[in-house]
Amino acid sequence: MTELDPFFFKINTWSFTKHRVWNRCQRQYYYEYIAPYVKTGAVVNPEKIRWLKNFTSKFVVQGQLIHDIIDQQIALACDKKPMNLFEAENVFAKKVSQYRNVGGETFTEYHNGEKVPDSFFTYILENGRTCLQTFFAKWPEFAPRECLRHEQFDHFSIRDAEVTVKVDFAAKMPDGTIVLSDWKTGKDDDDYETELQMAAYVLWATEFYHRSADEVSTELVFLKTGATKPYAFYEEQLLDVRDQITREFAAMNASYEYGDFPARPFMRECLSCKFAEVCPEAATGRP
Repeated sequence: MTELDPFFFKINTWSFTKHRVWNRCQRQYYYEYIAPYVKTGAVVNPEKIRWLKNFTSKFVVQGQLIHDIIDQQIALACDKKPMNLFEAENVFAKKVSQYRNVGGETFTEYHNGEKVPDSFFTYILENGRTCLQTFFAKWPEFAPRECLRHEQFDHFSIRDAEVTVKVDFAAKMPDGTIVLSDWKTGKDDDDYETELQMAAYVLWATEFYHRSADEVSTELVFLKTGATKPYAFYEEQLLDVRDQITREFAAMNASYEYGDFPARPFMRECLSCKFAEVCPEAATGRP
């Protein structure tokens, strides 16, 4: 029977990120969230797993950079200090240049044998600038709101499940309602899973701010185009989401044995997986 470091149980929560990994590939979920804490009978050396966790998919990097820079600008605004588009664009360009100078060697795809063309860096630079310019153009819509929280990890419980959320921007409207905004740096495409993410935010906010569901709304803000998609949830919908989260968290913790986490090989997903090197079933095209 697998023995885990007790620290695992202190940080073992459900999150939307974990939900996506779980439904994409349970083997990847095992490597990411369980393997680093295995104390006896480890299939892969936990130190090796922790080293592989340092890599980041090229599809994730741009979004992370933009979110970090936007958060820095929001922090200025919340402190009643001026935001600066020129500075934000310069910081972003420097970050992209750092990745370009090392040829993307810290990208998961590069580590898994895929070359990263220079055109990729040109694309994320142009797309990132567009996203930042759109954010600054839209900020006057957000400025009158009272800043409450931004990019902070928060935790709450649903029955036996501990849940982690990280809202991009939580603010209070003049009428006292709470609005939770989530920045999207990709195409204007909100797949079905996004509704689950937004609902989890609402569940947290109703508890944290002592509000009813109709006093909390959420919105996706698509930074490539400036489009906004609002979400609102009824109590009945939130009951279903509570059930879904608790069922999924129970399934995630039904076993900690390696063999109970099947792989789902698919070349594009495997190329972007940090753990393809140690997964016998990875489909990366490598010999």
